[in-house]
Amino acid sequence: MRVFPLRSALSPEERQLRHRLILWDTLALSSLFAIAVVLFFITLALFHSFSVHRENLKLRWLARGELALDAGQPQVALNDLRSALAYDTDDKQIQIKLAQALAAAGHTQEAVAYFNTLLESLPGNGPIHLELARLAAKQGQQEVAIEHYQAALDGTWQGDGYVRRREVRLELAQYLISQQRDEQARTQLLIAAGNAPDDAGIEIAIAGMLESAHDAANALELYRKALRHRPVQLAAIAGAGRAAYELGRFQAAKQFLERAMNHAGFEKLPAEKQASYRNMLADADHILLLYPDANLPVRVRAMRVLGNRKIAQERLAGCLSTQPAVPRPLQDLASQWKQLPQAIQVAQLERDPQLEQTLMQLVYQTEIVTAQQCGAPTGNDALLLKIAQNPEAVEQE
Repeated sequence: MRVFPLRSALSPEERQLRHRLILWDTLALSSLFAIAVVLFFITLALFHSFSVHRENLKLRWLARGELALDAGQPQVALNDLRSALAYDTDDKQIQIKLAQALAAAGHTQEAVAYFNTLLESLPGNGPIHLELARLAAKQGQQEVAIEHYQAALDGTWQGDGYVRRREVRLELAQYLISQQRDEQARTQLLIAAGNAPDDAGIEIAIAGMLESAHDAANALELYRKALRHRPVQLAAIAGAGRAAYELGRFQAAKQFLERAMNHAGFEKLPAEKQASYRNMLADADHILLLYPDANLPVRVRAMRVLGNRKIAQERLAGCLSTQPAVPRPLQDLASQWKQLPQAIQVAQLERDPQLEQTLMQLVYQTEIVTAQQCGAPTGNDALLLKIAQNPEAVEQE
């Protein structure tokens, strides 16, 4: 068996050299690691700086696009928003703004396609449905527009969704009014009124739209509600006067219109508005002088009935004179008048309430039928026709 000699121990010089090599290698590795760390942080800083720069550029172009859109320059907005989108192709806010700019620039089909694409990734998005509703309305697609308005009401909204939904509902109501779908508009407006805060401005706005939807009764109630706020707004007083006048509640109309004219802001209204309210008040005053109110003294009421009989008979005579062949409704009217005494005295009416009632019913019927057969009346006949449409409402407050 062969025995190998043991390796001799390192000399002090060798051990020192070995120690230096290890130390050098350690320093070299540490330096490389430090350099790598420094390069990593430099790269991270550069990337962060680049990202911040891209974000700043995106926001800058987005702001420019929004300003151009608000200024009514959609084509400029398109260019700016496309530049913003180039820095972040997934930004939904920019995409929505770009679609809005397309719509504003008249690129309707492209805008519809863009919004529908966005809707696939953002189902139930309220603002997108609202934009699609507006585009459908612009294209004359009533049912599609209403469907999208309803989806916008049920959709999601960022921020104050309660306020935005009310605004959408009022916009839908306005659209329905423009399409002469008053019943549907009234439904939306009454929902909006029921959910609205106790705010005079909102109540007045909804009441005005109810007037446009031919719902003067609910409009009057909202105007009355707005009148409870202080300071009282002229729009609420004048609106209540208009609505009461439309309903034939001329006593109430007179009170509201007088209040409106005494309001400090009345003289600031356009001249044509002032004239309209003054004419309404004059009509209301005159109607109240013609109307045989049951609370009047018997003699005064009888005199008014006889005066109204004369007005109606003259209207009928004038209407008959224009007819080459007298229509049956006019013949029936003339026959009913002949069945009544030709000479009636005030004292006779004072003693005979039934005759008084019969005369006034025939007066109202005469004004309604002659308006149908001979066109709209003027003067006292026009005022009696207003009474005839709802005699019980005249004195209501």
